[in-house]
Amino acid sequence: MLEELFAKPVGFFLIVMAIILVTPLISERLRLPGIIGIIIGGMLIGPHGFGLLEDNDRIQFLSTIGLVYLMFSAGLEVDINQFMKVRARALVFGVITFIFPQLMGMGLGYILGLDWLGMILLGSAFASHTLIAFPILTKLGVTRNEAVAVTTGATVLTDIGAFIVLAVVLGADKGGLTFGYFAQLFILLALFTAAIIFGLPRFGKLIFQKLTGRAVEFQFVIVALFVAAFVAEVIGVHEVVGAFLAGLAVNSMLPRHSPVAGHVLFIGESFFIPVFLLYSGLITDPLTFLKSPETIVVAIGVTIVAYLSKLIAAW
Repeated sequence: MLEELFAKPVGFFLIVMAIILVTPLISERLRLPGIIGIIIGGMLIGPHGFGLLEDNDRIQFLSTIGLVYLMFSAGLEVDINQFMKVRARALVFGVITFIFPQLMGMGLGYILGLDWLGMILLGSAFASHTLIAFPILTKLGVTRNEAVAVTTGATVLTDIGAFIVLAVVLGADKGGLTFGYFAQLFILLALFTAAIIFGLPRFGKLIFQKLTGRAVEFQFVIVALFVAAFVAEVIGVHEVVGAFLAGLAVNSMLPRHSPVAGHVLFIGESFFIPVFLLYSGLITDPLTFLKSPETIVVAIGVTIVAYLSKLIAAW
């Protein structure tokens, strides 16, 4: 009965908002970050918990928007002047924090008995970055810290690298790996990056001179964000790459502490990003450890490789 009610729009929205509101408060009472509570709340109401919500198109849609918002927020929060100063280190860190985890992940795959394609694919899972903890940095007010600027820049590089590795694995598996594919990808990516970083701020400032009203300005920023994310998908990279670049562009387009940017961040931080965190918990099965004791061994290996490889790269 409850499952049917929560499957309807009102019930669905109610339970999502209730989890987003209540679980961070409980988590912080236990001296844990609020995002931990949202993720655990997702586990409890998901198909592997009480089954109140299903993993369906509706929650996947909102989660994807949340992920796009998360990367956009990272770009928007970065201090552009500082980012330009540390861009060389972001590039170096991006390369190192991709290579070391990739190789160590492949080593773990070898120990687990995977074939070479499986080893490469497992390595790419360690090589990529996620900014899932970015809301914590925002709350602590350290998003303009130099280390954060370096890490956010490196995240784009690792995500692009992980996508290329995935393309290699799929191409090798199907026998369709070609030099032309990668040449086209890099050329389109370079043109796309230049258009967003240099073209969007100029176009945006021109539009803002003719627009009147905060609502219209807000809508323009949202359209620019999702145009960038959509075009990134069209050229063959993940939408988060376009979202991050759009964040950097809007950052340089709007004045510091702009009300429009504040409105965009508020909607993301209060709804879409928490839904992404909730979905991360919803698709997690915490009982896997009980179903297969071997999973514990794999989990220990994954944890060691993840922490150690990223620590080495950061050092």
